[in-house]
Amino acid sequence: MANDAEMTLEVEIFDGSGNFADWSEQVILALQQKGVLDYVESDMHAGTAEEPDKKKFNPADSKADGLAVAIILRCMSKSHRKRFIRSTAFEVWMELQKLYGVPNTEDLQPDEQD
Repeated sequence: MANDAEMTLEVEIFDGSGNFADWSEQVILALQQKGVLDYVESDMHAGTAEEPDKKKFNPADSKADGLAVAIILRCMSKSHRKRFIRSTAFEVWMELQKLYGVPNTEDLQPDEQD
């Protein structure tokens, strides 16, 4: 039996015609497994309340955000991923929710009671 570090989740490719809610649950689990779920839940690159126009830049955050974007894009058809190439994970996720109608990631969190 494989341990958690060796386990990988297989996520179907989303082309816009499938069930977005089911697909997004699978992506949420993949993001959580890699430790980058926070990057779709909040805009890690946004400015602060005091300086809303000043973007934060932390190389570690940028690398993790890039990983989150890559995970999401790899789970999408080529025709869908082209529009998101230069976006943050948060921007990609918000746009997908807007296009396909899932309100937010809180509704997609895996139950911790299981």
